Amino acid sequence: MYPKLANHVVLRVLEHPVLYDFVNNELYELENDEYQWMRYFTGYSSLNLLLSQFNDSRDEFLGFLKELKNERLIELKDKKASEIPFYSVDQSTLPSLRTLLLHVTTKCNLACLHCYLDKSAPIELDLQILLEIVRQFDQMQGLKLLISGGEPLLHSKIFEFLEKIREYKIRKILLSNGLLIDKETAERLKDLVNEVQISIDGIKSHDRFRDMKGAFERSIAAIKTLQSFGIRVSVATMVHKENIDELPELEQILKDMNIESWMLDAPSPSGNFLENLELQASVEDAARALKKYGWGYTFEDSSNIYACGAHLAAIMSNGDVAKCGFFEDQPVGNIQTNPLLSCWEKIKDNWIWRLDALNCRELDCPHLSDCKGGCRYRAFQYSKNLMGEDPVKCGIYGFKSSRFFQETDSLL
Repeated sequence: MYPKLANHVVLRVLEHPVLYDFVNNELYELENDEYQWMRYFTGYSSLNLLLSQFNDSRDEFLGFLKELKNERLIELKDKKASEIPFYSVDQSTLPSLRTLLLHVTTKCNLACLHCYLDKSAPIELDLQILLEIVRQFDQMQGLKLLISGGEPLLHSKIFEFLEKIREYKIRKILLSNGLLIDKETAERLKDLVNEVQISIDGIKSHDRFRDMKGAFERSIAAIKTLQSFGIRVSVATMVHKENIDELPELEQILKDMNIESWMLDAPSPSGNFLENLELQASVEDAARALKKYGWGYTFEDSSNIYACGAHLAAIMSNGDVAKCGFFEDQPVGNIQTNPLLSCWEKIKDNWIWRLDALNCRELDCPHLSDCKGGCRYRAFQYSKNLMGEDPVKCGIYGFKSSRFFQETDSLL
């Protein structure tokens, strides 16, 4: 028998050695011995040979092997299945870049009232540049690729791109409004992405927020179509003043549809939303909604010592690389002239902060290690200080010592 990693898992070395199941989005941290064993699970060495090689830890090795087999993370082949004796895995830069938000185009078929992107002159990234981005991201031990827009399905070569990156062992997530997803599109997507996330921003209010009549029904129909082809679907919702009262009903709709993950956030005052601030929910209402609703996983992994966003970067449709899409006007470089690794090093130097650098530490917040200080962009919007508090997160955790709540209370 020849042990071999299952096709849906990959061995990475991030802050710690990990095994990542990119189909089921499961990350397993490995002890050093476990990592050394797994390096030989290529299908090249027989079980007997490995047992003799790891004879000093035979019982532990066999127990670990059984656990992996039960979790379907490895296969036992009858014949040699590889010419590679062991995996050679590079150590990622620290902190590791795990999630890459890739805006493939600014082209869109909606004019959402909260969109932060400049769509005045629609553009898209060249196919060869997109492929090079994925190659570099994979080389940096990346885990999740968020393929966004605009509407990514409007990129002229989106399916050619997805087909060419099919073999990369990273989780590919398409972020879409759902309007272009019919049976033919879903059938093409089923073997090319691991997940599609559809934006649903209310029930009746969804159409107004998306500035299109009938958008809600079409997005719901897209979810059902995707699910009929076995594609995993998550939903993202922006909390605003007009959908607060609709969230209980929306929650039931999504549960009835067996949505695996429902992510909620509050839009920041930027882009189009600056002209539609009458739709902005109060900090208190937004915090209550985010605390009460939602389930499943989020895209962003976190580390114990860093603020939110320590493992994420964004590439805009013109090639600019930034900490995230909200900071697109402050890029650290352009992917067409600067390698992703060098851009990430600049992000690490200037846009990733330790928790003890935040004002939250000065306030002795007991929730800091859990909330990671919240969104830095939202904190800046409210306090004009990148190290300030994110009042929405403070509201979620009930931290009334936040300067925002102290100042608000003083006005009452």
